[in-house]
Amino acid sequence: MAERAAEVRCPQEFREVYHRVYHEPPYHEDAAAADGFARELAGHAALPGFSVTTVLDGGVLSGFAYGVHREEGWWHPSAAAPAPWWLRRPLFYVYELAVVSELRGRGHGRELLDLLLADRTEPFAVLAASSRASARELYRRWGWTKVGELTGPPHGVDLLALPLTPLPVT
Repeated sequence: MAERAAEVRCPQEFREVYHRVYHEPPYHEDAAAADGFARELAGHAALPGFSVTTVLDGGVLSGFAYGVHREEGWWHPSAAAPAPWWLRRPLFYVYELAVVSELRGRGHGRELLDLLLADRTEPFAVLAASSRASARELYRRWGWTKVGELTGPPHGVDLLALPLTPLPVT
């Protein structure tokens, strides 16, 4: 069962889960990339609007999702094009969703993401997903739609958006 965490208490555990997940295909990231993730996570955790959810297996961190509130006008710095006009407002950027392989297929990813987004006040959430990753199809089924692309490397990474509040009727 996913839980909302007040803070990142054991950053090394998050680094280990990240490394286990992103060492697999299609990413093939090395330990240095996991170290970079740990530094990035520490920086994001200090930002206003940071939120994290976790799932434990036998008391051990086995999955997490986290994101940060982004002010109006923010857009991914590696985006190939500016944000669509309707996304040029405050949004919640989901930086990571990671679940170790032995727990996949049990609904943990969806649960982590749903809990992460449950109380957000931003009108949209945005995340980046590799078109080569199996999670990309899950996001599509969960209602995320492509709104942009990132410049590479790696190539083939899409920006996806999900409305968090009902869209106004026009």
